[in-house]
This record gives sequence, structure tokens and C-alpha cells, in this order.
Amino acid sequence: MRLIFSVIFLVLSLFTSAQFLDTSGNLIIDGRKYLKSKVDTTGRASGWEIYGANTLTVNQNTFSNWMAGGENSVSLNAKVDYEFNYRKKKHFWDNRFILEYGFLDNKTNGTRKTTDNINITTSYGYLIREKWYLTSSLNIRSQFSAGYDYAPNPKKKLSNLFAPGYVTIGVGANYTPNSNFSISFHPITSRTTVVADKDLQTKGNYGLKNDDDALLFEIGAYLGGRYKLKLFDNVTYDNNIGIFSNYSHKFYNLDIVYAGLLDMKINNFMSTQLTINLIYDEDQVKQTQFKQALGIGLTYKIDSTKKNEKKRRRKKEILPYFDTSHVYPVIIPKIKLNKQNYDRVFDKNTVDEKSTYIKSESIF
Repeated sequence: MRLIFSVIFLVLSLFTSAQFLDTSGNLIIDGRKYLKSKVDTTGRASGWEIYGANTLTVNQNTFSNWMAGGENSVSLNAKVDYEFNYRKKKHFWDNRFILEYGFLDNKTNGTRKTTDNINITTSYGYLIREKWYLTSSLNIRSQFSAGYDYAPNPKKKLSNLFAPGYVTIGVGANYTPNSNFSISFHPITSRTTVVADKDLQTKGNYGLKNDDDALLFEIGAYLGGRYKLKLFDNVTYDNNIGIFSNYSHKFYNLDIVYAGLLDMKINNFMSTQLTINLIYDEDQVKQTQFKQALGIGLTYKIDSTKKNEKKRRRKKEILPYFDTSHVYPVIIPKIKLNKQNYDRVFDKNTVDEKSTYIKSESIF
């Protein structure tokens, strides 16, 4: 009797599982049973993904009867860099917030800021074909406090909160083959330069046409890209570049902004970071602006995807095992594959989340 039931169960299992095989005989697992979140055509999980890095770098020097000379000083640099990204079927909504401030204090010069940055970006996209999205984006760039040129006496104010501030709105297309590489081209892009500080509202300053102007509006094209690569274990380099060209005035004079971050992780709470910033904007100064900073500090990172991976690793499902070694010989019937299921899984460019099938390469 056990032999009969074993043979019947084996035959039934072969017939019922045949619809989950591809043409090579590989098993296609029902993704809804084994994954809490689905994936889109770029391999990104549906729902929210949150990444965050909080960095604090402190440098302090103290001297007492030190014959080689020196001056007591303290410097501090704080930075938060967060990404809130959402995926749902053919839609994505990406948001990034970069806030950074640092200062140096010593007896001779007092307190002077060393870094100051506000950079907020939000983008919406709709998948038109694999890896290609129609997109619209909004970017806001400025700084927190006043900046000065200390060479002249008295010092000269150069900038302040939203003086300048840049509000850029663009419509175009994104090519995003994976989460570490993206290219954006927005042929219709507006950039508004805001100069909210009356002391800086002079003709020619940040491209202003007249004295007491607070806004400068431009229409042009934008080309941007991001590439994050892993150089070694715990060493990554994040590249970001944006290029803007004004249609109405000197189209060939490009405004270029580049930011590079080399992150060398020491442990879960400490890292060494090298930042490189380049700006070329004739409305600011007809020279290339360059800033570089190197520091070792405390870092606390947040990655929602890693938590989900840990949960999936803890909750392993063991498929039932049936011992049929004592059933011999076993005649396995030839099973005709269901071509409709094969087409549903492999020939469609998008994943139907109402379906119980999902591409096998997106699971393993």
C-alpha cells in the first residue's frame, strides 16, 4: 500500500509541477511565496528603499610650550546623505537629500566655515521600455550661511542662504540599467537663480541683469549622470555630474558641477572619506572652482534592503522531501510543457504583479 501511494504521489507531483519548468527543465519558483517584495524590470524591489549615511568628522589640536610652534584649533564637519526611493510596476519616485556643514575655529582667524551645502533632488519616472524612463525632476541647491572672501580688509561677502540658490526643473528621459548607474537627458530644463540677500543683488553678480534683481530665469538643456562603483572590499567611489546649457545665451558656455565621494569603510561606525568638488559657472566666476576634503570620522549608515535580506535568510522554507529510493524502477512519463506559462514568464518585458509567476533570474 505504501508503494502504491508513493508512486501515485510522485506522478501527481510531476504533473502539477510541470507548469513551473522552463524549456531547460529548470524550476521557476513562485516569487510571491518566497519574496516579500516584487521586482521591476531593472531588478529593483517594489515599495520603498531607504539608504542613509550620517557622518561626523572632528579634528582638534592643542599646544602648550611646544617649541616647534602651533596654534590651538578645532574643526568639525557634519553631513547627512539620504535616499528615499520608491518603485511600483512601471513607476519610480527617487528622492535624495544632502545636507553638509563644517567649520574651523582657531585663535588667529576665529571661526570660519569650511563646507556648506544644501542639495535636494526629487525625480519621477515612468517606464516606456526596458531600462528607459520618461522623467521629470526638481533640484534645489544652496548653502546655509554667509560665505566671505577674507583676503581684502574688510572681508567681502560672497554668498548667503539662497544667495545664490538654484531651482532646476527638467523633463526628459533616464537610462537606468541598474541601481548604480544612471544617465539623464532633459532637453527642456528651466533654471532659476535666486539671490535673496540684498547685499548681493548687483548687476552681473550670479548673472543678474540689473541692480536689485532677485531672480534670473533661464531655459536650456541638462545632461547628468551618476556612477557608483566598488573599487575594493569596503571601498566605493560615487560620481555625480551635471551639465547645463542655456538656449538663449551662449549655448556653448556650459555650467558644469561635479561631485566625487571616495568612501573607505573601517568598520560599521568609522570611515575615511575623500570628497572632490568641481564647478565651472561663468555667472559666478570665469574660473574652475575646486574643493577637496579628506577626513576620518564617525559614520552611521542605513540600508533598508539589507534588513529585508537578513529576514529572508532567517526565514528559510524547507521544501518537503519524499524518499523514493525504495521505489525502483520509476517510470517518469514525458510531460508536455505549457507554452502559455513559458511565454508569460520569459517573453514579457514587464512583470505582472497580479500573476503568480516571476522571472527566475530576478529571484536567484
